[in-house]
Amino acid sequence: MGNTFGFRGGLRADVADLMQDAGEHLRSSGVFVKRAVASQYQSNRTGNDEIDESSAEELRDAASYVQHNAMLIQVPVVGTARTFWRLSDEATRMIRKLALILRNHHSVCKCLAAPLQASNVWVGSAGNAKLRGARFTDKGFSVERVREDYRNLSRVLQQLISISGGDTSKLPPDYIDFLSLLTEDNLTNKDEFLVVNHAALLPLKNRTEAFLMLYDRIVKYLGKRNRAKMNRILSCLPYQDDWLDTATANAKINQWIVNVQNTKEYRKTTLDLLRLNRNVRSHLHEYGHDDDVEEILYCEWPMLLVVMEKMLHREGELQDTDIENKFG
Repeated sequence: MGNTFGFRGGLRADVADLMQDAGEHLRSSGVFVKRAVASQYQSNRTGNDEIDESSAEELRDAASYVQHNAMLIQVPVVGTARTFWRLSDEATRMIRKLALILRNHHSVCKCLAAPLQASNVWVGSAGNAKLRGARFTDKGFSVERVREDYRNLSRVLQQLISISGGDTSKLPPDYIDFLSLLTEDNLTNKDEFLVVNHAALLPLKNRTEAFLMLYDRIVKYLGKRNRAKMNRILSCLPYQDDWLDTATANAKINQWIVNVQNTKEYRKTTLDLLRLNRNVRSHLHEYGHDDDVEEILYCEWPMLLVVMEKMLHREGELQDTDIENKFG
């Protein structure tokens, strides 16, 4: 399934390696420090809805929740005889909320006072995660403490996958990429935007809208205003050698291949890879399977949307999209 962007150390990393010493605890150190409270993330400000010690809402501990709501689910790749393991929408909702809680407190120069544990995570009736028994502090805030929070989140998420009955060796590559980002040694404050808006956490029903938006940013906007950026993004997209073979081998997707007008037939270029994905999503009703097409596209090219997003982030273009509003 292709590129996982060098997930170092595997998914069973020792907990001790994830809890590195915080380093200097000076506010003047690190790139996370100088942040305005009234930031661009104001709509997700910190509050009592994130740290919940007593609530009228019925909460379940995360271990119990994931035992009854599988985080990893096996789905058929329609149009083939294969199956694919992906995250459930319940899992992505919970994971993104946990990432948002961390990012929101980091934005006001606070980090967890102690390493995050699975027992700190609770889940409400709507599937939104909250923390209990966890405390944030501004004491000793530093870039390394921020990174430590995300490393510990990665560890907890892997524990919950196992508790839910999932096999970490079957994690989809886009989620492996997300976990890799959480443990990145050089994570910066700008990367936190990518963490909480990572494409691996998109609900399946929203992936079409997210893809079309990123496609427009790359091909239409940058194609007119900055072709150098567009070309750098295109050159880094995955599946360059085999995407057309994959498309023709899938009985459902192949319908868009064989029925294309001769003047616009698909060639083995990354631009045509994007064009095919756009055309399939833009004409879902033509072949009567709009309910399963998005899942097919994800299972066949699970890293495509992730790399589009990461390259836009690298080129300084992602925050000018509306990606943060595609997770509802």
